[in-house]
Amino acid sequence: MAGNQLTGQEDTSVSSRITLFNQAAEQHQNWMMINPFAHYNVSDMPKRCFGQDEYGKPPAGSLSEQRALQANVWALEQMLQLCEVIENNGEPDPVDPRLRRLEFGQLFNLYNDISDKLMGTMLAARKNGFVEFSGETLFQGRDEVVPVRLLRPFQQLKIEILAKIEDLRCIFTEKPLETFLRHD
Repeated sequence: MAGNQLTGQEDTSVSSRITLFNQAAEQHQNWMMINPFAHYNVSDMPKRCFGQDEYGKPPAGSLSEQRALQANVWALEQMLQLCEVIENNGEPDPVDPRLRRLEFGQLFNLYNDISDKLMGTMLAARKNGFVEFSGETLFQGRDEVVPVRLLRPFQQLKIEILAKIEDLRCIFTEKPLETFLRHD
């Protein structure tokens, strides 16, 4: 009788291990279906379907998402620094004296000590509605006198940018590192 009970426990243990193995095998097989490096021919790989809100974004909870959040925080910090340089070194804007503006040549000379990514930071700041300047890109020498102006008073921009940074940091801290490590 004791032998039958022991066999029943062994069967349960073995069957649960088999179930776990099958689940792991299925997860691996699903991953290999979407892994671009698992196929000899790209045409063998199934097409992935993304919703419009998912397209171009890293998988939720991945290390890629964590790095993207960190990069966004860094970019916002750079934009804040750019606005601060314009505020501290610029002159009142003739259209709206509450706003500050600085010629690109002066901005280039001041900001070059801070970072070598001035134009990229300016483009990002313009895209986010923090600064305004004419033209697609500005070049040293040719566009020295083109004004770069803040679109709102600096204190208002500072509050807005710091709020965005804080929101991103909250998202970053809400997801512990363990969740990032599990998915990548």
